[in-house]
Amino acid sequence: MKYLILLLTLLPFYAPAQSTLTGLGDFTLGLTTPDSLRQFSFQEHELVVLKGTIAFPCPHIRVFTADSLSVAGLPVTNLSLVFYDDQLFRITCDYTESLQQVFEAQYGPGINRPASSLLLCQDGNRRRMQVNSRHWQNENTMALVTQAGGYNAQCLREQRVRLTIASRPMVTLTSECDLDELDPYFDTSWRIR
Repeated sequence: MKYLILLLTLLPFYAPAQSTLTGLGDFTLGLTTPDSLRQFSFQEHELVVLKGTIAFPCPHIRVFTADSLSVAGLPVTNLSLVFYDDQLFRITCDYTESLQQVFEAQYGPGINRPASSLLLCQDGNRRRMQVNSRHWQNENTMALVTQAGGYNAQCLREQRVRLTIASRPMVTLTSECDLDELDPYFDTSWRIR
């Protein structure tokens, strides 16, 4: 009953059709700026660097994170907002059951992408990470849920489910910048066709 009330409360906010997938709550791709985050408890991260380097920065990118935040009355955890030249182009957060219910009520169940099995743990036991994903997209925006379970590069058991909503052109433009900390399985899942 509690989730039904929450869903009915949030439906007007999520009422646009799938073609209007533009963000999450008050965080709108292309419109939200870092200055508008002052009312929230975000922390800015260190400078993002090019993949495979430790010193070559991606100077146009800024990343802000919040451990927990209420977005349109819904608790959202491990929320990251990524800006290019101070315009929001990527939102990543945990895809909790309550967020899933609201998101899928608005946009449908998504389209399953081919699963992948990654050998990240190099301890000789061939323990793998299984990655499944679903996506939604329109002309300029995409959303991707990655569900990963298994052994990570440190040979530790890991289970995570993340939602990323992003500008498709900006994901391509920024693909050389290391944003793997937000969702280490995003690039793997998005490239699989």
